[in-house]
Amino acid sequence: MLAPSAAVAAEPAPASPPANRSYASVDPASLLLFSVTLDGATLTEGLGAYGLATDPLIPMGELARLLEADIDVAPVERRITGRLGQARAPLLVDLNAGLARAGGREFAIGERDAAVTPTEIYLRTSVVQQLLGLTVEVADDELTLRMRAAEKFPVQARLERQARRPDQGQPGQSNEATLKVVEPYAFFTPPGLDVVLDGGLQTGGNNSTFRYDLRFAGDLFWSNLQGYLGSDEEGRATNARVMLQRRSLEGDMLGPFRAREVSVGDVFSPALTMGARSVAGAGFTFSTAPLEQASVFNRIDLRGELPPGYDVELYINDVLRNSTNQSINGRYEFRDIPLSPGINVVRVVTYGPRGERLEEVQVVNVGAALLRRGEAQMAFGIVDQDTPLFRPRRSSRPLIGDPRLFANQGARAVVSVNYGLTDLISLTAGAARIPQPGGGALGVYSLGGRTSLFGLATQLDAAWNGDGGAGVSVGAAGQFGPLSAVLRHAEYRDGFVDETNLSFDARYRVDRRSELTVDSSVNLRGRIVPISMRVLTNNYEGGSYDVIAAGRASSGIGAVLLSAGLEYERRHMRPAASDETLKGYITASTFRSYKWQVRTSLDYDVLPDLKARFLSLTVDRRLSDTWSVRFGLGQPLDNTHDWNVVASSIYATRYGDFALTGEYDNTDADWRVAAQWSFGLGFDPERSRYNILRTGPGSGGSVLFNAFLDENGDGVRQASEAAAPNVALEGAARGALTGRDGRVLVTGLGAGPTAYMDVNLEKLDNPAVATPPTKVQLRPRPGRTARVDYPMRPTGGVMVKVELLRDDGQRVGLASVRVQLVRPGSPPVDGVTEFDGSAMFDAVPVGNWRLQLEPLQAAKLRMRLENDAVIDIQGNGDMAPDVVVQVRFDPPLADTTVAATDGGPR
Repeated sequence: MLAPSAAVAAEPAPASPPANRSYASVDPASLLLFSVTLDGATLTEGLGAYGLATDPLIPMGELARLLEADIDVAPVERRITGRLGQARAPLLVDLNAGLARAGGREFAIGERDAAVTPTEIYLRTSVVQQLLGLTVEVADDELTLRMRAAEKFPVQARLERQARRPDQGQPGQSNEATLKVVEPYAFFTPPGLDVVLDGGLQTGGNNSTFRYDLRFAGDLFWSNLQGYLGSDEEGRATNARVMLQRRSLEGDMLGPFRAREVSVGDVFSPALTMGARSVAGAGFTFSTAPLEQASVFNRIDLRGELPPGYDVELYINDVLRNSTNQSINGRYEFRDIPLSPGINVVRVVTYGPRGERLEEVQVVNVGAALLRRGEAQMAFGIVDQDTPLFRPRRSSRPLIGDPRLFANQGARAVVSVNYGLTDLISLTAGAARIPQPGGGALGVYSLGGRTSLFGLATQLDAAWNGDGGAGVSVGAAGQFGPLSAVLRHAEYRDGFVDETNLSFDARYRVDRRSELTVDSSVNLRGRIVPISMRVLTNNYEGGSYDVIAAGRASSGIGAVLLSAGLEYERRHMRPAASDETLKGYITASTFRSYKWQVRTSLDYDVLPDLKARFLSLTVDRRLSDTWSVRFGLGQPLDNTHDWNVVASSIYATRYGDFALTGEYDNTDADWRVAAQWSFGLGFDPERSRYNILRTGPGSGGSVLFNAFLDENGDGVRQASEAAAPNVALEGAARGALTGRDGRVLVTGLGAGPTAYMDVNLEKLDNPAVATPPTKVQLRPRPGRTARVDYPMRPTGGVMVKVELLRDDGQRVGLASVRVQLVRPGSPPVDGVTEFDGSAMFDAVPVGNWRLQLEPLQAAKLRMRLENDAVIDIQGNGDMAPDVVVQVRFDPPLADTTVAATDGGPR
């Protein structure tokens, strides 16, 4: 979950394209079918492109599937995101902003360089070369795209797989359609569960250990129930959380409030611009603000599920900002993350103990957060601060935030309102009740304004509390050539405590705070390296101060993604002497040959002494589709005698993942041997029973996909209608294939606002079928299984010839005649005759069809058929006997004249 500090997290609404940015349209008449080769290997003979043959518009979704590249195309949001190569170099195309980023390089996208349809984004070949690092030769005379890759793509690394046929090449599929699956909230659905069971033997006080980690979710009371239960190493429940949540992309909840998200249970309170920050606790929250309207002056908090043994890394605009393997009540949390003006690409990369790698991408367009005139947004929350809804036993779990600030409990209530006074001025106001350590509560209030001056987003906020303390904050943000900068300064008086400032020493009273964040890119001998810098200073009462400065950079070098950073801190807390530290890190990762996943990091000190502190190495090797191994090493470099090592063997089955792990720590000669079973329990709504699966149904959405041959065309599977095995589903965390019964239960769809899956008929025994759209769009919810019926109609074909019966009795083929196959209850199948009067109909569903002329053309040209034709389509791709029909042209109607007299018409 990505939550702004100034508002409860809201489901992002699809961004509306700017009115002044209109991209090229796809002209069906300019369709070009290209043959595509990659380093000499043919990927497809029929990639549909549009426009000029010398620089055509290429469908990025289809191209990504052909290359098997990690690229996500979102036509609704008009964005493309992904990772390329073994170094996992980032890629972003944002048509709303008219820019593209690839591996640290940024360039503009012109209005003639792209086209958008409801299900696809097209880019010119010249743009695709820059994005994907390809050399593309367009042989317009042969209609061939010859691609040469600087680094091999996954399709080349997996030689056993054949190139996928592009979507529009599959029989019966419309290139301009998406099958949208909407699963309404229910009063109750059986929950999905994710379970981790871990037992082992070790040295120390407890020779044997057992622990579990349980996540569950499902619909309850027309909302989504999400829960977590975790134990200690003796199998005793220590942590628990439960939340009911309901979301609406359209913002149609709570009547006139038009809320986008409503939550009750273990939630996080909203925050104010000054004074009150987001805090966990049992309570109730709602928000009407979409996430994409985040302000540059509101730092964000990021939270998400973190199972045992997982690591998570945070990248902002391709720069590694933070990482952790520590969970708080089963979740990770990154706090106080600043964003830059403009497009921010937020990537959360999760690494699992069995070599899993999951990447979630959120694109946040950050500006001054100005609202339209008269528009209002609201966030409200009331929580029992730092108190979960259920606490199985007293535990030592860490508090969220500085315990010296939040080590007190009680009801915390927060409300904030944003209002668009004009299109250029927005106002914000808020109030909060904050529990105090000595009992009681303190009222905190804030007022502020947002505007844009000379191209700079500017803000002014003021806050005060019930004890007479007050604060004021001013800020400016903008882009200056290659630099994107945010400057903010705050003054505090009479002991005002600003909880939104986490980077200060709570033992001292803060008088003022200044912060500068700068993001840019540096050209190092032709290599563009994105960098991020931040300077923060706090001045305390009595002349004490501290300064924190950090710089970070990331770039791909060959097949390796390299990140480095330095953090400087100077503290002068009177009467003690000042001290300085300068620390650094270097991390590297690669996905070598798409089989080896290697990660390493080095931590070191520069001040007060130059020394290396710690080296870590993790290697994951996938030996087959079901078996992988892991090796990890941790080495303190200030004491080479202390080290630890871990080795694992993981076997993946349809019933979950089984892992055997051995750990040894040389510091105290400690060892541990453990066995772990990670699995999911997904409910099959059709058979009313649970299935043991791999993990996913308890933390994300699932789909029960039912593919069958729809003989009668009613869209409902009858007992006599055959199943469709070997239909592939792509786009989930793990690919899936329908079984002999035509069904498959797919998990791991996540809990984002939307998810997409592609239906691939490549392995179908008889691909001569007409299908619904092969792109499926869902709104996944944790624990909920959506049912997708996928009727496929067997098809056949027929050749029709239209002849003109002349007055002299001769018959000649008639070109450009629009003809249709029609029958009750089905849309017409259209065709156009060629130069010889012939029209080919293929992929026509089985049944009896009647041939007719297209009514509008027939009426305009006064054409009629001389003979009726009924065609019986048998299916299996077979062709019906050829049909020949004759047409005649009726003479124009004779002119009629109506005579009239003074007495009126006769």
